[in-house]
Amino acid sequence: MAEYWDILDKEKNPVGRLHRRGVRLKQGEYHLICEAWLVSRGKLLVTQRHPDKNFGGLWECTGGAVIAGENSREAIRREIREEIGIEVKDSELVFMGSAEGPTFFIDYYEVDKDVDIASIKLQKEEVTDAKFVTYDEFMQMYRQRKLIPHMYDYMLDFDFAFLKNKR
Repeated sequence: MAEYWDILDKEKNPVGRLHRRGVRLKQGEYHLICEAWLVSRGKLLVTQRHPDKNFGGLWECTGGAVIAGENSREAIRREIREEIGIEVKDSELVFMGSAEGPTFFIDYYEVDKDVDIASIKLQKEEVTDAKFVTYDEFMQMYRQRKLIPHMYDYMLDFDFAFLKNKR
């Protein structure tokens, strides 16, 4: 089944048209994605992308595209549930801010939740592994180029406060 996104303008406003995933967006069109920085006991959850996906084998935080009709809060709760099998209440989401990419906006959420790694249920088509890392371990992964492109840069915009303040 095809996935559709709401098309946004440069100011992040819906333009009233839909876009089919997999088709290149036109100049000046954007879509919305979301990402969760799930922190448990002072460690950040990172997941490894399936090898068949873009940037396969690299590590990232849980997230994905906001589908047509959703807002980013609804989407990040859905993505967390689908990709790692964890239920998150709306009240557990702390909106951190947004960033702009070449054809997308990305909304970031912090989730500070006590999660046991054994309770994580991976969506095998999307994720092949998951682990909790400290700030120092995350920085080592960055230096070793094990993270998806630009993930570090976006987190740097927030000075890693969501993780550093939990140490």
